[in-house]
Amino acid sequence: MSGDEPKKTDDEPDYKKWGVIVGTISGVFAILAAVNTLTGFNPLKGLAPSPTSQTSASRPLAAATSVPRATASPPAREPARTTEKAPTTRAARTTPPARPDFQVRSSQWNGPCNDNACSMSAVFRNNGGTGSGTATFFVLWPDKFSYLAQCSVVLPRTGENDFTSAGCVASSAQLQNYFRTHRGGTVRLYVKAES
Repeated sequence: MSGDEPKKTDDEPDYKKWGVIVGTISGVFAILAAVNTLTGFNPLKGLAPSPTSQTSASRPLAAATSVPRATASPPAREPARTTEKAPTTRAARTTPPARPDFQVRSSQWNGPCNDNACSMSAVFRNNGGTGSGTATFFVLWPDKFSYLAQCSVVLPRTGENDFTSAGCVASSAQLQNYFRTHRGGTVRLYVKAES
């Protein structure tokens, strides 16, 4: 009678348990693949043998031993041995492209700098890899390294060792106040580039 049999404490069928185990293992490998993609670090690198490496037990017998053959012709000269390693078929590691590195080559005022605004521009050289960056233009006090106004601009995508130019107009209440209180006053220009 089925009513008299003791109940199993584990009501889950076996296929569901295996599904959880397989799903968990798949999740771990997905996380490891994401870590490898984002950082380039491969924690499983040493676990799997490379496809080109063979142990002596798995090497074919003909390649592992050499048997002299009887020939009627004189033996061919053996080529000189070299110490060069045979090329491997491993996937070549590619280095990530260099980041752009913009340097200010020249800067200038684009017209008068007055109590309305200051227009500035600069020429930049990309000493790094292809890419874009940002430039911040500062209108500085004449006697200290603090700014009265600033503006920023995106540097367009520029190739390695290529030049680009950019500019912007800076205005602020502090700049307007400075020129109102210092008629004929001077200011300085400073440009900072970032990649």
